[in-house]
Amino acid sequence: MPRSARLKNIASGLCGSFTSRNNDVGGYWAIGKLRLLAEDHGQSMVTLDMLALSMQPASTEFVPVLARYGRRMATLAKASGIRLEDIAAAYITVDFAPPPWPRGIYYQRHWGEQFVIVVAISADGKADGVARHEGYCRPHDPASERRSCRPSVCATAAALGR
Repeated sequence: MPRSARLKNIASGLCGSFTSRNNDVGGYWAIGKLRLLAEDHGQSMVTLDMLALSMQPASTEFVPVLARYGRRMATLAKASGIRLEDIAAAYITVDFAPPPWPRGIYYQRHWGEQFVIVVAISADGKADGVARHEGYCRPHDPASERRSCRPSVCATAAALGR
């Protein structure tokens, strides 16, 4: 498989997992918490740098997410036969103000506003892998959301006093 196809596989794996409801922070969906973070900073976009394990706007609350997806990227790269050192850039960008798309039947069954996640990975400036996901979400609101009760999430939340 060409290098760009392998990078696209890595990007697709990260994108699918990042979008999942299992991507949580303290038991709440990370996408909703990222929307709240962006709104609190007057921004419409959040960018996670998977190599530097940093994000804009910065928030210590998401350190576990950065670490988890840094490890996941390393695992996917190894499985794809790409050395992590060969990856020059890896970003997950969540845009909460994308150009609007038609709100058909899909929208009627979902609440919230549109968002777009783009995962972009490049290696040696010669190949790129990009994956994209579109969806709807609301800003995090613990009063109207249920917290995950997976044992690992509950133990971590209890340890943090949340």
